Amino acid sequence: MKNLLAKLLGRGSHLSELEGLVLGCVRERLDSSIAELWDRQVQAINKVQRLPEGVEVNFYRMKGGRPSFDETLSFPNKTTELLIAEVRAELPDMGELTAKVWCVKGFLFSIEYEGSVSYFEEAAGMDPAPTFNLSCELTADLASA
Repeated sequence: MKNLLAKLLGRGSHLSELEGLVLGCVRERLDSSIAELWDRQVQAINKVQRLPEGVEVNFYRMKGGRPSFDETLSFPNKTTELLIAEVRAELPDMGELTAKVWCVKGFLFSIEYEGSVSYFEEAAGMDPAPTFNLSCELTADLASA
């Protein structure tokens, strides 16, 4: 019953296939030292909150029922709200989806989608999954203090 309630409220601890593709695409463009922090932050995510219609996904690292901000995981760039990348996902003959990836005060925080995310989520979870054409443009430097 707890799992059903968590799903209905959009809570969970696992990234979806599409979220993994988007975050992986950003990671591929990061310098190695920042990519290491990125990996540690992504691995520490233990709560994922999805807004209705999939327009936004928020990531949390929870400890004791509260968001945790372990400074050993934070990026040097601690801008309050920082658009770090725009990822475009395309399925041939099926359209395009834009994902904006945000950090808040040095922590990976959210993905905001422009386009119909539901179809892309379903496609990413198929077996076998179709081939996504992904492109990523970094819009900020996570290493700058």
